[in-house]
Amino acid sequence: MRAFKYLSVFLVISFMMGSNSATAQNGDQYKVVINHEEQYSIWPTNRKPQKGWQETEISGNQAKCQKYIEEIWTDMRPLSIQKMDLPEDTEYFVVINHEEQYSIWPKKLTVPENWKKTEIQGTLYPCVKYIKKVWTDMRPLSIRKGRIERKY
Repeated sequence: MRAFKYLSVFLVISFMMGSNSATAQNGDQYKVVINHEEQYSIWPTNRKPQKGWQETEISGNQAKCQKYIEEIWTDMRPLSIQKMDLPEDTEYFVVINHEEQYSIWPKKLTVPENWKKTEIQGTLYPCVKYIKKVWTDMRPLSIRKGRIERKY
């Protein structure tokens, strides 16, 4: 009976920690994926990426994939916005989509469908700094929750 009690406590703690636990981050295997706007995400290696996303050569545990993305993806604006060559003092919104993925969008442009503004706004680098602080798990929400969204 005592062993069952300890097992129950372990299961409750494991459930509460969820996919952000060290075990989940280091045990599951992922690949880094990129879309046509040069935005990055992480996808399980045993699943084909959703439409619009291409695999890169980078794979490994979640921590390795996120570290790679953090090093390579220094401008979190979509490529189409980067190509606009906007002035350095351009004001942006931090935006988020239904998969809880973040991006940065100029305040003067209409936010694309399926994205919504957050309360965070400012010039580019404060927005990037905010995203790096709060977006600690770059897997799409559907992957974190263990279900696959068909809506990309």
